[in-house]
Amino acid sequence: MGEKEEAAPVLLQCLESGRVDVICSILSQMKNQADFHAQVDKLCCKEGTLLHKAVWLDAADSVAALLSGGVNPCVQNSEGKTAYQCCQSEGVRLSFVREALQSINLHKTERLCQLIRAGVPVDSVDTPDTKNTLLNWAADFATPEVVKALLTNGANVDLANFKEETPLHTAVIKANAEVVKILLSAGANPSLKTKKGQDAFALAETHSPALLSLLSMDQIARDVRHHRSVDDMDDRMSLISCTETLNTQILNDSIKYEKYIEGEIDSWTDLLWPQPKLISIKHQSPRNFEFPKDGKLKVYFDDCSSANPRQVMQIIELSKPLLVSVGVDIEYRGHRLADHETSALEGKVTCGVFEDGRPSGSYTLTIDAIRGVEVVGSDYAGIRHAFATFVQIVRLHKYALHKHVGHSNGVSTSVPSSPNGNASGDHSLLNGNSASKHFPDISADGTIKELTIRDQPDRAFRAVYQDFSGCRILNPDTILKLATRLSSCKANYLFVNFEVRTTDRYQLPYTNRELFHMMQVCQELFITFVPSIDTQSNYLEGDQARTIIDQFIDDFPLCKVVHFGPNLASLLISDRKLLTSIQRRVPRIYLSTHVDEKNGPPLSTLPPFVTLCVEGTWPFEVEKYVSPRVSVVIKFSTGDDGYLCASPESVAKKALLAAKLSDRQTVLGSMVCDLSTGCEAMPPSLSYMSLLASVGVAFNGSTDMKKYAFLLPVIAAHHMLLDGDMVSLFEQVQTLGKVEHQLTKYAYGYWKPNSSSSPNADISSGSETTLFGMSANKKMPISVFVEMILNPENMNMERLTPVVFKKARIELKRTTSALDATSKLLPYSYDLALVLEEIRLVTELMVLVSKLGQYMCVYGSQPIDRKKSFEEGLPYSPGRVGVINLPPAIRTDLANTYGFRFFVFNDGLFFRMLRVRGQFQHVWLSRSIPSTLQNALKMFDNLFRALLPHDLQEMGKQLL
Repeated sequence: MGEKEEAAPVLLQCLESGRVDVICSILSQMKNQADFHAQVDKLCCKEGTLLHKAVWLDAADSVAALLSGGVNPCVQNSEGKTAYQCCQSEGVRLSFVREALQSINLHKTERLCQLIRAGVPVDSVDTPDTKNTLLNWAADFATPEVVKALLTNGANVDLANFKEETPLHTAVIKANAEVVKILLSAGANPSLKTKKGQDAFALAETHSPALLSLLSMDQIARDVRHHRSVDDMDDRMSLISCTETLNTQILNDSIKYEKYIEGEIDSWTDLLWPQPKLISIKHQSPRNFEFPKDGKLKVYFDDCSSANPRQVMQIIELSKPLLVSVGVDIEYRGHRLADHETSALEGKVTCGVFEDGRPSGSYTLTIDAIRGVEVVGSDYAGIRHAFATFVQIVRLHKYALHKHVGHSNGVSTSVPSSPNGNASGDHSLLNGNSASKHFPDISADGTIKELTIRDQPDRAFRAVYQDFSGCRILNPDTILKLATRLSSCKANYLFVNFEVRTTDRYQLPYTNRELFHMMQVCQELFITFVPSIDTQSNYLEGDQARTIIDQFIDDFPLCKVVHFGPNLASLLISDRKLLTSIQRRVPRIYLSTHVDEKNGPPLSTLPPFVTLCVEGTWPFEVEKYVSPRVSVVIKFSTGDDGYLCASPESVAKKALLAAKLSDRQTVLGSMVCDLSTGCEAMPPSLSYMSLLASVGVAFNGSTDMKKYAFLLPVIAAHHMLLDGDMVSLFEQVQTLGKVEHQLTKYAYGYWKPNSSSSPNADISSGSETTLFGMSANKKMPISVFVEMILNPENMNMERLTPVVFKKARIELKRTTSALDATSKLLPYSYDLALVLEEIRLVTELMVLVSKLGQYMCVYGSQPIDRKKSFEEGLPYSPGRVGVINLPPAIRTDLANTYGFRFFVFNDGLFFRMLRVRGQFQHVWLSRSIPSTLQNALKMFDNLFRALLPHDLQEMGKQLL
């Protein structure tokens, strides 16, 4: 070949004629030339590079010749695909795998990583018969650097060959101590056995006894890291290892839901929320819906529809930011053309409103490879719901594609699995190793299978209630962001509750401009904004109540609906004149009240424009006392009264009960209430899963919450945080709830499972047992953590021991580690960073209170006051304890850790607010209006003062 002759045309001819020998000769001659890669790796044909051409010809020998000659397999063609991604036969794929094996044998780490980035699976096997993975080969023939490279790229450390020999077995047989260390550090299990029944220890005894000490040290480390810390009675009663939580109490009589415990899903459609009534996917269809190459969906309006195109455009614009964030834009084209159905235009979306007799908010969504996307709503709300579902579908497919491409290119985007060992959350979705594993039926290229969704709401009332009667008052921006997210999940009412003190001048925390803006945005989101008001007491005269109500309604002149809390409601129920006068200004009135035998008769005669809001409890006795002529809405709280965090168990049970009670003819729907009084003044992100669960079952009452209770973390990550990689955050929220509730159960002697607490039980029976696991006459206890924060000087710890608090700290430290790992992969997003800080705040607070509890069990009471208790194997009981009994050194240490640190400088004491209190202030001011901060911090004041030594109390008052 001449010195200046181009190599690519000659090599193309050789490929087409099958002259492998000539290809090898030319590449051998060119290999040392400076422009070697410029010539052999350029795009020289319509398929792409020479390697793409060989793959297209399905010529395995030519592919092998090019690869052994040194061509770059990572070059992409005009479609953005590498040669490996274009492979059509196993023979050609095997050529790539053989090149990887050759790279391992020759210790060419860079070449091996290059092939993995090009798409060669890191767990590829040499032949179907022997099943030796690349890591098996590396453990046998390669250097430690090659082994590290494979593990870094996600190789399965325990994948065995046909002899059931793992890479660790191979390394032990080879007596390669360095490789054995690397594999053990990566989590290799030395207890796995070969077909001959030999584990790594047995193989080491035979082939390399010097490795026994290394394997033994690893086993000791595993035992130390084991989920349970002490193998005794206390361990069997450990906080989470006893698993008297979601996965046992809800599912204690069924194995149907076991596979969901680890977050496994049946289909990607499991992550749509609320769950559509009907999803029909054409799995056998030869074509899928492809996203347009220009990244723009072309929106057309059905000319047979009576819908106003401008209003439809406004609805679609609500979802546009969610599409743009995943690389999909929208272009409006006007009314559809005559050949619209059959044209080859990519990304067609046709919208129309057709009243077909279904309820408001009903829709049909069709995705077809040829006809494009068809969005049909029974009204404008139906269009909104349909497009919200379509956006969820697009985002899930783009997420799966991102994971698949990231893995194909050898880029690790995984978040470490939760170290808690908890059976909650979507661990598989966190570890971005295989898109097909995460989403079993999403194509690797991100295209959407042809499908039809037909959906309609079960209940016309799907409300979220934000309570601002306590110290927490969210700022308008936070409220509107929450409303936008919940609107995408098909909530349609937003109650905003204010409390007016009769001794103070009437004033709302927002300006009229802010209130009007909130109402306007909610209207655009198809959410009915409902202002709500109550007084701190029902001891007020009718004229005074009328004045307050008139002033309140004046602040919302455009509202057609209003809600009154229990105190004002009791006055309005007894004063029908006042109630009727209010109705002249506001057509629909909601009243929150308690129902019993005494007030049943007056409630039964309420006028039709009134809807009652009652607590959702079991047994549900409203129908027993109130006439069926009165419409009812059932209320649930997002959290558990007296707790910092809701347990996964209570979230699931409330959703199950909401679905059960919504079947009643008098029940219009459900309302989930995010309270702001007392300890409920916790960050709003802790309530996201509760909000989604309630809204989901209100829209689709047939949703199987026994299944979806385990998927709530990943659903919340995708639809509230808009980032599927942030599942770990909500898994840790569940862990916090489990720890708090389990420790409180120990404190009150409720650690034994209560079979009647399971939703699988027949809750329609006449049993007096509530759905929440407590009998009707047994009051739910307050959380140990909350009691310690609010009342640290008089704690009852008769059933608690230092070991129990230590175990709580271990669980919480695992949560802290998981949050730290997640923070390293956090994208640049203020909202995500704020949620992370909120969860970290509560975690640190619980860690520090656990540490305090541990000290109080040991030092918190006088020896003479301590009791001995041998009930249920508990040998130690401190009785009633207080922080005041702690030694000064312990109190100073806790104060330094908790919120104060003292520095001696220039003969003076300087105080610096640290950690919990500082974090709380930052998070609070990011979510709430600043004027409420002072009252919010009072929740911590008792504990802060108690922790400070006596000689620093006066200075502590100045700080607080």
